[in-house]
Amino acid sequence: MNKKNICDVVNMLGLNNNKYDENIKNPPSDDSYPMVSILFSKNNGIGVNALSLTILDLINKDQIKCDIDLDDSHEVGKKLTPQDMEVMKKITLRIANKGELKTSESLAINLLKNMNKNKKFNLKSMAKQGNNSSVANKFENDLMDFAKAIENENGYDGNNYKDILENGKLTSKGKEIKKEWKNFHDYLKSKDLTEKYPPESALENSSQILYASCFDIEKDALGIRENNSPLTDLIDKDGYKLLNIIFNNALLNVSEKRKGDGIFYGVNDKYTIPGGG
Repeated sequence: MNKKNICDVVNMLGLNNNKYDENIKNPPSDDSYPMVSILFSKNNGIGVNALSLTILDLINKDQIKCDIDLDDSHEVGKKLTPQDMEVMKKITLRIANKGELKTSESLAINLLKNMNKNKKFNLKSMAKQGNNSSVANKFENDLMDFAKAIENENGYDGNNYKDILENGKLTSKGKEIKKEWKNFHDYLKSKDLTEKYPPESALENSSQILYASCFDIEKDALGIRENNSPLTDLIDKDGYKLLNIIFNNALLNVSEKRKGDGIFYGVNDKYTIPGGG
């Protein structure tokens, strides 16, 4: 491979670090994690991903305790296996619910309580609950309330995003901001850039993992960062993906799907929970 081809490959992989300075590790805007996922990644609506990101954020804020009885890293494959179910059993969430919460956060916590009938539960038991159609129907209602709260808090249907979003399409300004988020995405995934501009605290480290989850690159980002918090340990066990699987499975078991309620379902039925409805 000649020198020109090598340079082309380096640029294509986003490894030309000379064009970046330490500001590359700063998020380009102060949008919430669900809104980053909705606006600047492939998740084009408010639904399961937004809910899972909110729960991850609540774990990071210690509003939800996360205890994991598993040392080894885990990765979910193309199909859900009995081993995945055993990993779910070893991940326990406990709702602490202390201090002031945003409406969407309170609704996410209430959704978990309604789904599990308890403040403490493991992911396997929650997954099984989603197979019950009455629980699934209640989950859908709760998800709809959560989605509306996200819209209201962020002005998603109002004027807050009219400069970057028009008729569901990014404006020229929106495309510029998305390009900045793409650079931040590349930083999160780049070993060279992360080593050059590392997170300076456990809090910043966890925040970067949360942003990586918005782009579905959380495992890549964690591979070049410290596993030093309950949140990062959950990501190490593929927890974000497991939450999405559990919630998608519940939607599959809704007895009568609503239309026009504003929820983005994006249901992937290859990850149905064993014993489903």
